[in-house]
Amino acid sequence: MKIAIDCRVLNRGLTGTGRYLQNILIKLPQIDKSNEYYLFTTKDLNNVDNNFYKIIKYTSSLPYKLFSPFWMNIIIPKLLKKYNINFFISPNIILPYKRIDNIKYVTVIHDVIPFIFKEYYSFSYRTYLSTVLPRSLKVADKVLTVSEHSKRDIIRLFNIPENKIEVTYNTANECFYPISNFKIEQKIKIELPEKYLLYVGAIEKRKNIIGLINIIDNLWNKGYKLPLVIVGKPNYGYNDIKGELEKRKDKIIIVNHVNDEELNFLYNKAFLFLFPSFYEGFGIPPLEAMKCGLPVLTSDTSSLPEVVGEGGFTFDPYDVDAFVDKIILFINDNEKYLIMKKRALEQAEKFNINKVTHKFYTIINDMKS
Repeated sequence: MKIAIDCRVLNRGLTGTGRYLQNILIKLPQIDKSNEYYLFTTKDLNNVDNNFYKIIKYTSSLPYKLFSPFWMNIIIPKLLKKYNINFFISPNIILPYKRIDNIKYVTVIHDVIPFIFKEYYSFSYRTYLSTVLPRSLKVADKVLTVSEHSKRDIIRLFNIPENKIEVTYNTANECFYPISNFKIEQKIKIELPEKYLLYVGAIEKRKNIIGLINIIDNLWNKGYKLPLVIVGKPNYGYNDIKGELEKRKDKIIIVNHVNDEELNFLYNKAFLFLFPSFYEGFGIPPLEAMKCGLPVLTSDTSSLPEVVGEGGFTFDPYDVDAFVDKIILFINDNEKYLIMKKRALEQAEKFNINKVTHKFYTIINDMKS
């Protein structure tokens, strides 16, 4: 069976969607011994097995916004026919507008948050998504999503039959793991406090950055002057948050970009991971943190309790005191803190990359008939 995957999400800076695909591509050569894989891309692909995958690259000088629909509705269908593809997988929602006979289509939808919290997204993006998503759901033979919570959202909002949707969890890259020595510290050009709290993710309204700021203010007001390191880039609504962050440069350190090696170091050196997001389709950063043995304090909303499980604690995202009280508890009780570090590692193992990739492979293989 010939399977083609649209890999353009790997051509940009890796987001959750890109990491989802990258992790699967790393493990598939060890699991699938029968199918042929074609990776459609517009740029060279790094970190994939060139002996296992057939890389099909198509370049264009068109601006991205013009090229994107051209790619999906003109180039992709031509490539599917040229290479006699049996399955086409889009890891980022969009499928070609028209189907080709005898080809099965799979789309991956990580979440439908723009349809639930419209205020967190621009009008243009919401309009675009309202156009392409319902069509992709109609075209798809199978819809993959990354949590049971996202599955319920898709069924509820779009009236999709439950048997058309499968959950294939996100996973954390194997570059995130506990480290016992910190020789890497000499390579990292980031000045870090000896003890700090950590947040990783976009700096935007949906992630409840104001709530994060309030947690730090409250903690410091109680005499626990533990700084916060934020690793992330500005996103929608950042301008409304920027001023509050700039007022707290003594409490909050912002790091815009790190590579995976540096991020693994940051997870390992942190005391606790804070993630009071209002809503997540999955939540990869909490999983990465747990994979490093870092306990997580997060929201009790959406998919986050499903992901964090026994590896942390969940609270109402507006309940600043609950977050602060738990931070103080762990500062003062090292025995409980060490227990939580162990539980974080155990919870992360439930999302083992081999398990996740094997389920992905099984779902696709079961669609042959």
